[in-house]
Amino acid sequence: MPESRERLLQPIIEDKCLLLPGEMVFTETPLSVKTVLGSCVAITMRDPHRGLAAVVHCLLPLAGERTACLPRKEAVKYVDSATAILLDDFARYGVKAEELEVKLFGGADNLNGVGDVVGCGVGRSNVATALAVLAGRGILPAASDTGGQSGRVVEFHTLTGDVLLKRLPVPTGARSFDSPEEL
Repeated sequence: MPESRERLLQPIIEDKCLLLPGEMVFTETPLSVKTVLGSCVAITMRDPHRGLAAVVHCLLPLAGERTACLPRKEAVKYVDSATAILLDDFARYGVKAEELEVKLFGGADNLNGVGDVVGCGVGRSNVATALAVLAGRGILPAASDTGGQSGRVVEFHTLTGDVLLKRLPVPTGARSFDSPEEL
C-alpha cells in the first residue's frame, strides 16, 4: 500500500486549544485552535511542507512606531506587529513568505456605540491593515471571510490548514454604512 494511502487511513488526533484575544499559537504539532471574533481579526499561516502553522487573534490595527519597544506579548495584540512577528517566526525556520498558506478572518463592524456607524470602525481598520501588511510582503490570502456585522467562531486545524467558520447572529439595532436608507 502506498505511504500516502496509509497516512489517510490513520486517525488524526489533534489537541484542542482556545485562543483568546491578543494571543498567538505557533506549532509543529497538530492542533485544533478555536477563537471567537468580533471586530478582531485572526490570521492563520501554514507551511504545508514543513508542518509548521500559526494563528494570531489581533485586537487593534496598528502598534505603529511603538512596535520595536513593545514586549512580544503586547505586540501580538496589533495586526501590523503580529503579522511581522509571525512572518519572522516562519523565516527562522527557513520558510519564505511565498511558501505560506495565509487566511484572514473577522473584522466585523459590530461595536456600535452611540454615534458609531457600521463600516467605519475598528473591524474595517483591522482587515485593511492585515491586507496592507500582507501585500507589503507579497502575500495574498488564500481564503478570507471578513467584515459585515456578524461575529465569527473560527476553528483552525493546523495539520490540514482547514478552517471551520460559524457566523454569529447579527446584533440587534446594527446600522449599516452601506445601506442606502441609512444615508
